[in-house]
Amino acid sequence: MMYLTTLYPKPPYHFPLLLDVLSRFAHPTMDIVQDGAYWRVVRSGSGLALLRVQDAGSLDQPQLQVSVMARQGEVDQGQLERVIAHVLHVEADRRAFIERCRQNTDAWRVVEPLVGLVEWRTESLYEALMQTIIEQQIAWTAAQKAQRWLLEWVGDGLDYQGQRYYAYPTPARLAAATVDDLTPTRITFKRMALLIELSRQVTTGELDLEGLLHSDPQAAYQRLTRIKGIGHWTAAVALERAFGHKDWVAYNDVVLQNATNRYWHGGVGRIQPEAVVATFEPFGADAGLLAHYTMIRWVVDQYARHG
Repeated sequence: MMYLTTLYPKPPYHFPLLLDVLSRFAHPTMDIVQDGAYWRVVRSGSGLALLRVQDAGSLDQPQLQVSVMARQGEVDQGQLERVIAHVLHVEADRRAFIERCRQNTDAWRVVEPLVGLVEWRTESLYEALMQTIIEQQIAWTAAQKAQRWLLEWVGDGLDYQGQRYYAYPTPARLAAATVDDLTPTRITFKRMALLIELSRQVTTGELDLEGLLHSDPQAAYQRLTRIKGIGHWTAAVALERAFGHKDWVAYNDVVLQNATNRYWHGGVGRIQPEAVVATFEPFGADAGLLAHYTMIRWVVDQYARHG
């Protein structure tokens, strides 16, 4: 074990609540909760490092202690620090948003139990896009299982105390896969082919996903939706997961349709996409973030903890 750094997120930052939410994933992939800490394998050049993040502060004075528990090859400590700070979104400042929610009874009813839960992010847009393509039109737990299988199939990772922690597959590795290879994911052949083709384009440089970080969010959204097989939901959710953009409401998300009905209208079951849009539209720039919190409330209330 080697101490790496201490992160100082902007308050309020409720790290135990983040662990609680992540523990509700039935088939965890990159974001692992174990022994009261957060674990993740990070790539650094050709090397890998297993990072452990522990809570060392409080809601109003947050501190996160980061240690390297195992590594393979040469790794850049500065890069490791930048990646884990990005994934844990330590620069996010939700204080003004929280205060605005306090002024609205409906919004506060949704947000209050989640105060301090800053949305975590993927290491890259590539990772987020692969995830969301797998998740298109299948159940959440089935998508998690497919994503977990993919990591185990590729096998990149590190062993620590008898457990394997996986790194996300490189674009080159998935570009070399075949549809037959990916059949155990149980997604459609069309989506398998899309995973492979986009991985090929990233590998050859035809598609610069990470460069979209420096684009205007709307321009990045338009670039993604020009790709055949990527619609509003996939683009909006991928940009949210990778960069933290909350510029859109994923109105055609089945979970959001159910959650909006429950927490905003007191109903049961799905409502139409138009009703989801109408629910959040009055909140203007806060609409996407409120929709995100609404979905997380559903996860907390609907799914049991694992491990």
